[in-house]
Amino acid sequence: MGKTTTVPVPQSYVDRLTGELDQLETKVLEVVRDSAVINTDPNRGGGGIFFVGHANWGWAPSDSAHEATRMSLIPVLADWFVRFALLFPHPTPRVSKQLASARELLGGWVLRDRGSNDHSVPSSVDGAISTAEGRFSDLRELVKLLPSDDYPIRVVIDTNALIDAPDVDLYTEMLGPKYFVHMVPVVLRELDELKRNGRNENVRESARKADMRLKKYRNNGDVLTGARVSGQVFVKFEHIEPEASGLPSWLDMSVPDDRFVASVLLLQSKHPGSAFYVITSDINMQTKLSAVGMPFLEGASR
Repeated sequence: MGKTTTVPVPQSYVDRLTGELDQLETKVLEVVRDSAVINTDPNRGGGGIFFVGHANWGWAPSDSAHEATRMSLIPVLADWFVRFALLFPHPTPRVSKQLASARELLGGWVLRDRGSNDHSVPSSVDGAISTAEGRFSDLRELVKLLPSDDYPIRVVIDTNALIDAPDVDLYTEMLGPKYFVHMVPVVLRELDELKRNGRNENVRESARKADMRLKKYRNNGDVLTGARVSGQVFVKFEHIEPEASGLPSWLDMSVPDDRFVASVLLLQSKHPGSAFYVITSDINMQTKLSAVGMPFLEGASR
């Protein structure tokens, strides 16, 4: 096996999302702190005509620098909420309400597209800061509901890395002696296609060897729940295909790489107490994984 590098003590997915949340809170509170609240009540001066439904307070117009800061924060905040919501696929009404309330208020205060209809704006910036801090506290309370994991490290291997090195227990020098490997449907399907229709005989033969190696793991246990490969390394064959609903909008389920990223993101969300790594040397795949906050490692060599 080629030279390997030991990965530092892994950070779980939920810890990484919490770290991102801390950074988002700092940025959102800076936006609020640099804002001004104005009285928008159309009835404040009298005049004999009474307007119904207007908010009493609203945000003063932003200058160019403040507008630019808000625009840069909008997609970052939206992306975080998409990934965080995936952690709660079957929320109770209370969890749904807390999540929706935080997303609506924080996202709305950064976007500011409601004009005089935003009744959530308090009468002062200090009050707004306190309200925003409360929503961030609610999100941290939701984090406490997420489960721990028996496996501190979980791994997904892409097709090319598997063809180059089909032994899924090759990564103990990098990951330590205990980890759980998930084989996602798009990889299993691509292996089957390559062993028949690979671009040359070398690729077809490598795909056949990888396919045979994986099938042998069935002799070690139930691959649908987790079969031992060796030592404390286990492998599971996933059978559920990802759906686009709830995932980042740029993922195209007709593109194999995007289906792979979607599968990994959903698996990571299902096991938030683990640190997830993808084994891949594909630079395009690495770029897409970075876009959803997924760590990756270069593949091993035989």
